[in-house]
Amino acid sequence: MWWSTSLSERPVGTPRTGTGEAEQQPGFDQTEALLLELDLSPVAGIWSDAVQTVGIVRSAAGLFVGWLDVGWLTPEDPFSEMRDVAHIVERVPLDQLERDLRFAISEAENVRADHLRECERCCEHFVPGQMYGAACCHSCAVRDGDIAC
Repeated sequence: MWWSTSLSERPVGTPRTGTGEAEQQPGFDQTEALLLELDLSPVAGIWSDAVQTVGIVRSAAGLFVGWLDVGWLTPEDPFSEMRDVAHIVERVPLDQLERDLRFAISEAENVRADHLRECERCCEHFVPGQMYGAACCHSCAVRDGDIAC
């Protein structure tokens, strides 16, 4: 899949000049350093926060930022999918990229919060993909026998 390509195997923007010694080393990636500084880490090609609320995908076209929902191939086979995706051009000065990323992440968090639904059985809040129906989360549906796994 295109998003699982190693960072070293694809172009990720034009080189930027920095002032630090590490930034002058061959192979130093300022965008990756910025993503790490924002407490994001890559999992299966998607950079995300520790609780998997927002995701960022890198490509030759730039960065794509959105909130993470859950998709299902089968009741036992969930996968992450990004919703309400925004595109950020990576070939800009680093300070502008950081501002754009912080804004896009904040917007994704806000939109995700607007989409959360409450399970009537456990009273927890979930993204739409974690809901079995309009009023029941996947976990409660499995626990109560609504879904046979």
